[in-house]
Amino acid sequence: MRGIWKRLGFLAALILVIGAPVLGALAVRWKVSDLGAGKPPGAGRVAWVAEGKLWVKDLPDGKVRQLAAGENISRPAWSPTGRWLLFRHGEDLWLVGVGRGEARCVVQRVDEFAWSPAADVFACTAGGELCAGEPAKERPRVLVKREAGFDFRRIAWSPDGKWVAFERLKVGEGGAGQAGIWKVDAASGAVVRVYTSRLCFDREMGVVGEVPRLAGWSPDGEMVLLWRGPCSASIEADGLPLGLAPADGCEEPVPVVGKGWNWESAVLVRPGFVAAAPGKLALVIGAGRDTWTNKRLAVYDFRSGGLAYLTGTDQAAVDPAFSPYGKFLVYSAGPAGKGEETQAELRSLLGGRKLWAVDTDGGKPRRLTNDPAYRDERPFFSADGRYILFVRLDGENKASLWLVQPDGSGLEQVVESIGLLTGDFTFGYYGAVAWDELFAYWPGVADAALINAAKGTPEAKKLLARYPWAKIVVDRSGKSAVDFRVDKLEGDDKPGLYLRLRVFIDPETNTPADRFLDLNGRVIRTEIFRYLDEETVFGTKVPYLNPAYGVYLEFPRHWRPRPGYGDVAGIPASCGGDDGFFSLGAMNGEGLTPEEVARHEASHKLKPYGGRPRLEKITVNGREGYFVFPSPELGVGAGACCVVPYPRPVVITGEKYHYFILYADVKHIRDLAASLRFL
Repeated sequence: MRGIWKRLGFLAALILVIGAPVLGALAVRWKVSDLGAGKPPGAGRVAWVAEGKLWVKDLPDGKVRQLAAGENISRPAWSPTGRWLLFRHGEDLWLVGVGRGEARCVVQRVDEFAWSPAADVFACTAGGELCAGEPAKERPRVLVKREAGFDFRRIAWSPDGKWVAFERLKVGEGGAGQAGIWKVDAASGAVVRVYTSRLCFDREMGVVGEVPRLAGWSPDGEMVLLWRGPCSASIEADGLPLGLAPADGCEEPVPVVGKGWNWESAVLVRPGFVAAAPGKLALVIGAGRDTWTNKRLAVYDFRSGGLAYLTGTDQAAVDPAFSPYGKFLVYSAGPAGKGEETQAELRSLLGGRKLWAVDTDGGKPRRLTNDPAYRDERPFFSADGRYILFVRLDGENKASLWLVQPDGSGLEQVVESIGLLTGDFTFGYYGAVAWDELFAYWPGVADAALINAAKGTPEAKKLLARYPWAKIVVDRSGKSAVDFRVDKLEGDDKPGLYLRLRVFIDPETNTPADRFLDLNGRVIRTEIFRYLDEETVFGTKVPYLNPAYGVYLEFPRHWRPRPGYGDVAGIPASCGGDDGFFSLGAMNGEGLTPEEVARHEASHKLKPYGGRPRLEKITVNGREGYFVFPSPELGVGAGACCVVPYPRPVVITGEKYHYFILYADVKHIRDLAASLRFL
């Protein structure tokens, strides 16, 4: 029963009801160095290792250029603007600009490294410290200092580039240890615990306890993805259950697959087995380190918590990649083995891997490539979705890079040969090949980098300060542009009033260029700042949209976000003024009627509605619900609430909820509820 009554937002709302009241936005502005790299290529840019050298080419038909040479060059990695490359040179981390300049060592004896998705800033671990560096600066700065006994492991940037999540482990024979995931603010260095577990050392059993492994972030940056399992390399190799932990910290993560942390729903602890897109997560599910059997592709919906398998048991899928807007997936797959194959038969199974595509909302997978002379793996989409880059391996262990269009047409070889491959390398670790050691693809300026540049404009800052819930959309149909848009939802589904700021991005420098304001069809190109101050497009009430809670409503235009009541994905959960307020909440309530949930709310032991609260049955957005009004003695300034079941359960920060609860003052609760819509 405890889970049924779990609620979100109640404590904040309780403060609202009884009385008392910051939302901050960290804007990271950056400048691209002038490298003279020229016009961005149409199909992206690729870097690869061959003949002991690092090479680069603009796709599809640019000139091949050498950037660096030397023994043991590996693992190239592109900055989000495509102007810089990090790579390993032996044990050290090196940096080189694509346009001009010599390669230079930036960190010695590096462990892990990764570029921010939003700016040309990188994070790395070395010497027991976590650091952040920029191409224009000679040395990285320390974000997390060395701490005795702790070892850094995986790192991952948040989608907006504000945080770096990191994994640390401390274990020794002398006493208790700890394993966990933290995050550090890339600007201030402030460290926040995400999830930790205790370890101990037993002389017979070794390290005892659970170790979380960092897998990445949810697309909205609200959740951290992690694998969870014992401190055992052998068990880890067979895959571990994947889970979600709120990025602000939790005591118990939520499993992605099923209700428990079971081995049958394991996902291999490899980066190519998990991919994210707005609102979705693609994962290859199936225990066992053999990648040629028991590997099915599935999609997890962050909003509903639902999981849908997209492939059957006859295929063994690897390397999923989302199209830019998450509408379909491309992946590599071959016929599934039975687990009894000889080495030669296994190589034949791996040789049957081809590229396939499938819609994320279901449908039959369709084959994109079908040349029996090649094995096709590791696909990547270009930023505009017009191309897919992938690696092909022939029967003589020669690997090459190719482009193909999403419908299977336009197949073209773009790099003749990468690496100096051996049979052991191409067989991989039980069929999983570490292609990121040999090549890296820059698909074009990522959405996150375009949005980050547009957010740096004074006009965007002004609009987002007023409408933090504005929808942000990247448009690549012509000139690259970013739209910040607020829409009023009409009851009859007709187009409503809207406000839009469009910021164009210079493709050569990835910096803001022209911009205009669109006030419901009235285009303004000068004095935009003044018009943003004076606009009254929506009249006396402004639209509010919260995708995390799945709701839309309208409130008085003079209300503002209320400090101290939190936010989800940057959108405030409470707004108000001197004359009233509203706040969002949710309750599990599975199996309960709206009246039962409302009575439970009204009878809370802290008595936020006084000793004689009153229930009133209503219909909200076509759904039966209840108002809970406070006792008369509390007065007109007291708080009330509206309880309404969701059309479908929603998942907020990893927890599933069946009921939405709108908290507000008595004076405004009816008007707010009347404007409520479920998304």
